[in-house]
Amino acid sequence: MSSTLITGMGAALVDLFANVSDQQLQELGSAKASMSLIDAAQSVRLQAGVEVHSQRPGGSAANTVAGIAALGQSAGFLGKTGDDALGQIFSDAFEALNVSFPVTPCDASQHPTGHCLVLITPDAERTMHTVLGASVMTARDDMDGELLSRTGLLFSEGYVWDSPSARDGFLSAAQSVRAQGGKVAFSLADGFCVERHHADFLALLDGQVDIVLANKVEAEALFGCNDAAGLAAKMQGTDVLLSVTLGAEGALIIDATGARLVAAERVSDVVDLTGAGDQYAAGFLAALHNGVSPEKAAHIGHLAASEVIRHIGPRPQSDVRALLAKHGLDFIQN
Repeated sequence: MSSTLITGMGAALVDLFANVSDQQLQELGSAKASMSLIDAAQSVRLQAGVEVHSQRPGGSAANTVAGIAALGQSAGFLGKTGDDALGQIFSDAFEALNVSFPVTPCDASQHPTGHCLVLITPDAERTMHTVLGASVMTARDDMDGELLSRTGLLFSEGYVWDSPSARDGFLSAAQSVRAQGGKVAFSLADGFCVERHHADFLALLDGQVDIVLANKVEAEALFGCNDAAGLAAKMQGTDVLLSVTLGAEGALIIDATGARLVAAERVSDVVDLTGAGDQYAAGFLAALHNGVSPEKAAHIGHLAASEVIRHIGPRPQSDVRALLAKHGLDFIQN
């Protein structure tokens, strides 16, 4: 096992799941299949009209860290929770995975743990309402020096740019990790996030990050194209490794030498696509961190994603290392 950690940074959220009818959804005033930001009071009102049947830790970067730990790679996480029951759920999940999570919780009466209320209709469509809560309070003081000193790869999500203090913390942490010879990876989060912070995200390519992860919508938003030739041209003159996932088509791996398409795994029993990108990132980054070639790392990322789309939920539920071993790809050395 690598002696240096992969540390993720992002929103510490807990997903709250409730089954609703289409009529209930309409009565709640929720646009079906939408994703919206709400405040804590709005969430309380929505929850009063539904029955939350389960609570699971979530957050994009946090899901990736959980996947990295499930692969046997030492991992850490930087983020902010409140001192409440949801914060304990989030922390306990990382403790069970042996993920280092040095957090000083916020006063939950002021900044409760962030959560996402997921309303599921009979057709399996998901309507999501997110309370960012304490997650936006992440700041430079939360960038744990001891954890960062053991970090060989720092990974963050574009959503940190929606919090000025979290953005400042990430830039500080990234500088620290790169100064000690580590690498920095950055996920573009979603197309709207890219549009909000377009100039800043482009500036990161100029010597501040080493690896960028995107899907084709996010790549289009940032670069104005999502085809292999166009993206390869954009990477000329940079030292950035770019991975662009294309769904069932696979992923493009692009650097200054050109673009290569790595085919996806064929999965016939798809149950839920939630978390596919997060777990692709887990396999891809963990493999790169352990010296695997980008193309092989993309293949490992596809295998990790193939596990999570076979069940409900964005984190691994079966032995991903056993899946990799069947393909001769268990790259972690214990």
